[in-house]
Parts: sequence; structure tokens; C-alpha cells
Amino acid sequence: MHVDGVGKSFGGTQVLQSVTLAAKAGEFVSLLGPSGCGKTTLLRIVAGFERPDAGHVRVDGQDLTDTPAERRNMGMVFQAYSLFPNLTAAQNIRFGLRLRKLPKSRQQAIVADLLSLIGLEAHADRYPHQLSGGQQQRVALARALAIQPSLLLLDEPLSALDAKVRVQLREEIRRIQRETGVTTLFVTHDQEEALSISDRVAVMHGGRLVQFDTPAAIYRDPADAFVAGFIGTATRFDAAVADPEKGLVEILGVRMPAARACGLPVRHPVSVFVRPEAVSLQAGGAHAPAGLAGQVLEHTFLGAVTRVQVAVHEAITLLADVPGALAGEFPVGAEVSVSWAPDAPHVLDA
Repeated sequence: MHVDGVGKSFGGTQVLQSVTLAAKAGEFVSLLGPSGCGKTTLLRIVAGFERPDAGHVRVDGQDLTDTPAERRNMGMVFQAYSLFPNLTAAQNIRFGLRLRKLPKSRQQAIVADLLSLIGLEAHADRYPHQLSGGQQQRVALARALAIQPSLLLLDEPLSALDAKVRVQLREEIRRIQRETGVTTLFVTHDQEEALSISDRVAVMHGGRLVQFDTPAAIYRDPADAFVAGFIGTATRFDAAVADPEKGLVEILGVRMPAARACGLPVRHPVSVFVRPEAVSLQAGGAHAPAGLAGQVLEHTFLGAVTRVQVAVHEAITLLADVPGALAGEFPVGAEVSVSWAPDAPHVLDA
């Protein structure tokens, strides 16, 4: 699947600005971004529900830009389950097969296989109102897969579910996608969701594609300040390059290591982003041998780790994750020194 230079406006407002991306055969790609970034509009253009003002959509080498949605051989799963209330689970799955007039024996075989794939063989004769939200969404997924689509499109299919079911179902979706091998485009605003199940993630902002890479690469090496702040959790500092040879930046008057500042001009302004898991705390504050001085403001228990909020400036609260067993060494009000490894911070132009 290839999207080449796609642009779209509504009422004079540019919603998509020359978006280009490609999904490999069998790949699971997520479109990730905040509300209003254009991800759903892009999905609808791929599906054929909207026509782009510019650019092209190609699947398997065929230009589908002007092809109606019903002729694109794509499976779509919406946020709302959109099941036919008067049809059973099996009949909902069979719906597209009946329209294609497949032999009944073939229809029955496909429906049986898909009910097994989604784990709902015992619920084949139940109507949507007799199914839970997660079960309904699995039926919707099976219905989309029944026609053996060239592309599976998922528009925030988990947002209406509670947190526990959401995690379970996203893992089911990923398992089913791997078993079927269907190329998949998945829209979500939930970064954890996208990072946990995708082969690659397309991060969108303001109608633009700002980074398209593997989840690990996006987390470890964000392309710009938006991605660094949107993906995961990080503390941002305004800084200036202090020693480009040693990889040092000056933050709040203190020289701190930042290997990615190597090669930049001296006094070059940069933004430094530090993840909580990369931060080390040491008791003693300004009396400690090195690092930024701060004071512990709050603890948040997160299970294996405790997230410690540290005031390092009147306007800056740094986040540090420490093992739960060590949290007691940094009580609220304690003076601490903050440090990190040289390769830990992301350094971006200010």
C-alpha cells in the first residue's frame, strides 16, 4: 500500500499536507497522533470514503485514487462496531460473502474458520446485543477479514472498550493479523497501543507525517520536539552546547552529559529531553558531587517502579523512575542530585 503526496482540505482548512507513506505486504502500520492531526481523514481516503485534493493511493501497484470504496477490496473496522443487529454473529461474518455470491459450502467453511480464529465458535448464533463489547468487535474484525481483503483498515476500534478488555483485544488483533498475514492500517491516538502492536508507526501532527519508523526507533530517536514530547514521557530542558567535543550541554547553569550534542557549535541552543527511566537520583542535592540539584515533590507508585517528581527549577519538574524498594531513600522534601548517562538524553534544535 502506497500513499503518495496526499493532501486534503475541508472548507479552506488544510487537513492533510502532502502525506507520503508505504506499508509493506503483511505489515502492521499504525497512524498515531492527537485529535485533529488528520489520521482518520487519511484512513478514509485510503478506504475510498473521501477523495484527496492531491496525491494518489496505490495498492498492489494499482492506482485506486478514483476507485469507489466498494470496489477496493478493503476490510474496514470502525470505532462503533456497526454490526447488523438482526443478524447473528455468524450471519454478520457471512454478510460480505453472500454479497459476493460464494457457494454456500465455501461461505460456511470461511465463517467456521473465522469464528475459530476469534475464539467465538460457541457464540455463532448469538445476536450483537447478546455479546460483550469485546466480542462484538471481534465479530466486526472477522466480518472484515471474511472477504480476504488486500488491506485491513482499523479506525480506533478499541476506544469504546474498558482498559483491561482493550489490552486483551489489541493483543488478539495483532495475533489474528499475524496469522492471516493481511496488511493492516490502524488508527489510534493511544501511544502505548501503537507502540505495543505495530511493525512501524506513522506519527502525525498538524496534517503532516512527522516520523515513520519502528516503535523502538521513534521512542529512542524522536525526529522533533513534538514526537519527543508526545511519545512516552520525558522532561524537557532548554539548554546550550557547552563542550561539543566532550558532549556537554549547560542546563540551569550546570554542565550535563549529552552525547548527541557532539559536533554542534558552542552555545548552540538545543532542547534536551530525558526519559524518567534514564534518570538517576542521589541524596544530597547541591552537596552531591555532580548533577542538577533538586527537591523531591511527590511519589507515584507504578508497581515495579516509583515515579519521583523532582523540582529542579521553579518552572521545571523532572520525572525519575526508581525501583520501588529504593523509593524510601528519596522521601518528599529530600534534597537530591539528578544525573544521567551521556547517551540518555535526546538533543534537538531549540
